Amino acid sequence: MKRMLLILFVFACVIFAQEAPTCTCPNCGLNPTDYTKLGEMNRFNPKDADIADGVYMTQGTYGKNPIYCVSGYMDISDAPAGSMLKSNVGIRFMTFFDKDKKYIGFVENQNPAEIPPGAAFARQSIPKNLAERLDVRVVPPKPAVNNEGGKMGFVNDICMPSVLYMLSDTQNDIFVQPMLKRWRPYDDYVRFSLDKGGQFMRNISSVASITAPVDGSTLTTALINGDEFETIKTLKSRIVVGKKGVGEGTVTVQVIGDSLTHGGFFRHALLEEGFVPGIKMIGLRRCAEGQFDEGRGGWRLDTYFTVPRTATGSYHGFMQPEGDIRYYGNRAFWKTCWTVFRKTAPKGFQPGYNCGRFDAVLPRFDEETGTLLNPKAGDLQMDEENHTLVLFDGNAWVPKQNEEFKWVFDYPKYLEMWNLEAPEFLFVNLGINDFCNHLDADFEPWKKMITTMKDSYLKARPDGHFAICLPCTTLGSIDNQAGTFVPKQNASMWRFRKWLIDTFDKREKDGFYLVDTSITCDNENGFNLVTKGDALVPFPGYKGDVRLKIQTGNPHPYPAYPFMATPLAAFIQALRK
Repeated sequence: MKRMLLILFVFACVIFAQEAPTCTCPNCGLNPTDYTKLGEMNRFNPKDADIADGVYMTQGTYGKNPIYCVSGYMDISDAPAGSMLKSNVGIRFMTFFDKDKKYIGFVENQNPAEIPPGAAFARQSIPKNLAERLDVRVVPPKPAVNNEGGKMGFVNDICMPSVLYMLSDTQNDIFVQPMLKRWRPYDDYVRFSLDKGGQFMRNISSVASITAPVDGSTLTTALINGDEFETIKTLKSRIVVGKKGVGEGTVTVQVIGDSLTHGGFFRHALLEEGFVPGIKMIGLRRCAEGQFDEGRGGWRLDTYFTVPRTATGSYHGFMQPEGDIRYYGNRAFWKTCWTVFRKTAPKGFQPGYNCGRFDAVLPRFDEETGTLLNPKAGDLQMDEENHTLVLFDGNAWVPKQNEEFKWVFDYPKYLEMWNLEAPEFLFVNLGINDFCNHLDADFEPWKKMITTMKDSYLKARPDGHFAICLPCTTLGSIDNQAGTFVPKQNASMWRFRKWLIDTFDKREKDGFYLVDTSITCDNENGFNLVTKGDALVPFPGYKGDVRLKIQTGNPHPYPAYPFMATPLAAFIQALRK
């Protein structure tokens, strides 16, 4: 009898095991309803039959882009309300669908991305070279943590570098919003004072302006609590004045950056107003007649630490193989650059954005094939047509594998390859694309890369000045669009600003300088605004003169560009030889 009962028990267990539900989510093997382990499940399946090649997706429709692909339908139906979707390679476009795979919304430039109500599937648009390592995970909502009295705890803060560079006989603006942890005008206030005879042209709640800065004077910045009017924090910054329009000989300058650099935020102060006499700007991309920069839209610091291999991704010369080998990029890229220069490229945003402004170096490449003309032994290119690297051995181009080379950031080799003079001043204006959607970002990788860049530059120019520009912490007034929640972006960038100051301030002996370009940006008026239309009228039938301020376009402070580089001009004029 006992034996019979044992057999029946085992048989029941087998039946139960066969009927137990299994998880179909890729790479997880977990029960999807176990919310405590949601972050351990990669939702991307590299073998998904629905992966689309050569396209990207916005608003549920495809657009052509040869370097992009779109993932299959990633199952996120188990995500609890309020969850986010996080990608290890960032999110340019994430499209959401309901349980029937009908389009319900998309998110742009937000990582992690907010999962809209009713979403059961998601598809991410990514560059194809990132698809192999794509990892997309659900981030469940965190429980609220209250302090005493049930009110969420918050302590405001301000951060300023210990040195501010100002230009003589020029309006030098110091806006309050960029330095505040959060913008809370009805709770806390910022007040400024000067010593040594310094005077303000204006000193109001949102901005202070100094037109006649005194070299060596001190700006005191105080954070005042709006409840008890107690001083919460006091900071002191020494003012260093650069005299505009003076200086003999040539001064060489380079700016490495993202779309702000690509758009020439520095032109007014450095090239058009005569603030910096004899300036010669160094780089591969022409920004004015005889002047060049290293700006590329959408780029992060780590993008400058990747090897440019694609046909339409912009080339840079900083990442090079070790030894006597010089990498000149993809032949197909230079062929495309020629079409942009000849104005025979397809009309539209691309490929001109990535492949334009290289006309000064194009004569080094064959117009029909993009092959490097007059190569020397050790010259290396990517052969797009044959999907291989090719090395010139002195007689012929020989196919090579990437594994044969060790790639490093090599600033001196970049200068040598392109016959460029080592600049006396190098400004790095990066960070917005790196961190504006990452409130919990780890900055240590950025620290290692910027240190490597600085060391490599100073190897080429030991007496040079390597300056990190404090990036914008005010990104405009768009604050209610999916994927563009600006208050959160501002908070993320303020966190990065404070980390930069805490990490690199007062480290001139180590080769680091900080230049505060962010402080010149007005969050309310420094961005393009809608100028016509009914949307500006407060309500239907309104007859008054009041109009609402409505920002338009991406968060680029175009109206503020003429003033953002004033601290750069002051820095150059104060320290040039």
